[in-house]
Amino acid sequence: MTRRLSARSLLMTLGFLAGSSSIILAHHGTAGVYDFTHRITTKATVTKYVWSNPHVQVYFTLKNDQGEEQTWGIETVSPGNALANGWTKSTFKAGDELLVSFVPAKGDRFFGNCPQIVFVADGKRLGGRGTCGGGAVEAVADMSKLPVKPGYTKVEVKMPKDEGKRPESVQEK
Repeated sequence: MTRRLSARSLLMTLGFLAGSSSIILAHHGTAGVYDFTHRITTKATVTKYVWSNPHVQVYFTLKNDQGEEQTWGIETVSPGNALANGWTKSTFKAGDELLVSFVPAKGDRFFGNCPQIVFVADGKRLGGRGTCGGGAVEAVADMSKLPVKPGYTKVEVKMPKDEGKRPESVQEK
């Protein structure tokens, strides 16, 4: 009986580890999640700022070409990397007006990655330098050259020139 319980416990433990390890290993696989053939570049208003692992997230409202308001989210760097780049838990506040450019998720999910962010009030820039993927298969050398996602062409804004006046993102080294 003890041997049967031990074998059953071992099988259950191995099954759990096998299932959870695939989740852990899949964490940074973005090719199947994001549409690296399009971008959205528009004006947005912050609704929520989430400072947590594994990635800091910013949620905001924006309008599509039909004038419909939508809530989108973007994932950025880890809190540790955000701190290293000068971000804090209070960097974004609900109501902050932004210019954002990001790679949207595939399908109809309102989420994105590889953000470039400019505060409308003072021109402060956060986020990447317009590259994405860090050398992976889905790498984008210059996000500004991607076509705009259909349904967001009329609301496109021009991002101010990046003068590089911020620390280089840890993700892009």
